Amino acid sequence: MVSVHVQYREGQAAFTPDEFLSLANQVWPRTYDLSLTGAALQRTHNIGAWDEGRLVGSVRVLTDGYFFSTVPEVIVDPEYQRQGIGRELMRRALEASPNGRLFFGAQPGNERFFERSGFVRGPVGFVGRLQRD
Repeated sequence: MVSVHVQYREGQAAFTPDEFLSLANQVWPRTYDLSLTGAALQRTHNIGAWDEGRLVGSVRVLTDGYFFSTVPEVIVDPEYQRQGIGRELMRRALEASPNGRLFFGAQPGNERFFERSGFVRGPVGFVGRLQRD
């Protein structure tokens, strides 16, 4: 476990696309497009958790500004998990949401994290995908 003195940044100063992708690859390694990532980050309210010069956690809030807000993902570097960073990121995401309400899905196995963070289970979610030939 890493000793943490985390600071949080919000908005466009939260992290750059390069910093976000470096963290994302810790959890979901794959090839990402940097320019598309940058465009996506401009459309969300971003919150980053920093330990000195290292981005160790992030959450993005996608909202229409009035009716609906969701969290596309919350990511915490595996070396920094179980230290309250994810809970604090979700608390800040909820605080940044219009009307103080968030709707989101949880990947199987992560439900307990959200329950321990004070969220309650809501309606069942679905995923639709275009079938491409």
